[in-house]
Amino acid sequence: MAITVFYPGYSAGEDAYYDIEKVCSPYGTKAVVISDEISINATKKYIDEATAEGSVKVEYVLFGGEASFEECERLENLDAVKNADMVFCLGGGKAIDTGKYVARDLGKPYFTFPTIASTCACNSALGIYYNEDHTFRCMYRVDRPPVHIFISTTVIAEAPVSFLWAGIGDGMSKEAEVTFSARGREDELTLEEQAGVAMAACCTEPLLKYGIQAIEDCKNNRPSKAIEQVALDIFINTGMVSNMVDSAKYNTSVAHAFFNASTTLHQIEARHKHGEVVSYGTLVLLTLDKQYDKLDRFYDFYKGMKLPTKLADIEITVEELDPVLELAMKRYDMDVVPYEITAGMLKDAILELEEYNKKKEA
Repeated sequence: MAITVFYPGYSAGEDAYYDIEKVCSPYGTKAVVISDEISINATKKYIDEATAEGSVKVEYVLFGGEASFEECERLENLDAVKNADMVFCLGGGKAIDTGKYVARDLGKPYFTFPTIASTCACNSALGIYYNEDHTFRCMYRVDRPPVHIFISTTVIAEAPVSFLWAGIGDGMSKEAEVTFSARGREDELTLEEQAGVAMAACCTEPLLKYGIQAIEDCKNNRPSKAIEQVALDIFINTGMVSNMVDSAKYNTSVAHAFFNASTTLHQIEARHKHGEVVSYGTLVLLTLDKQYDKLDRFYDFYKGMKLPTKLADIEITVEELDPVLELAMKRYDMDVVPYEITAGMLKDAILELEEYNKKKEA
């Protein structure tokens, strides 16, 4: 059986939407935007201005808010969606994942327009889907990633800074987790996975270099080189790694296992973002694996970014850890590791990290 691989293109910058005509017109003239009301209100004027003189005409359809298969089916039955030549997936992760699944079902090309820099959903063929009661249902990989990603740094700069902050926190896990999971398995990696592991090594430095400035620029709604570089890192670098490596083996590890298990705690589900908790889990991984030089660099950066470095920052007590860590060990994220890891080892790493914090703060 032949191996077929697709990669998306992208346009990035303040005028990224002005590439819509050049990129999308070969696919037809009717585009349907699937998004929520907030994202449409934030971007409609920019998309309408960019497409005013071109052949591609845009119609907007409201997404119901949950990335469920039931919502996908509802959208697929709308005339505006059925009659479109292409799908524009606009917004955050749930709206984009819904749009990509609709496009897959209807056999239409799709293009993504991220409005917040919190995940790499705009690049990835992988989507996360939920039941109608908002509980997690499954992850599903569609046939291919988007044809093209339109990254407006103006839109990203005007979005709430908390999303960019969490996106940076999530991005800090990519190199640490992928290289950890793939360690010692070099002979098993496909050519595509080898490229993904190599690219993972490019994911950390742009965040360390531009992250703090990007947050400051976003607070001031100011498009900048820093925002562009951070957005490209979150959307393109980490997204391409997710597309290249086997998601069930190499794409996540300790940090995401800890986050997924910690969502059983009310305070995490209610008050803390995915990327925030994942960033803390990355410090746990570095401590567990005794990567102390990186731990020092990450810790200093986290302090400048106000990302969590200890349990108190995410409102978890030591007494709450045991069931969380037992559950983390059962997550698929921990299926592929370079050496045997136990819940006790994770707890020891967390306690060591607590002592590390005390020494740094002394």
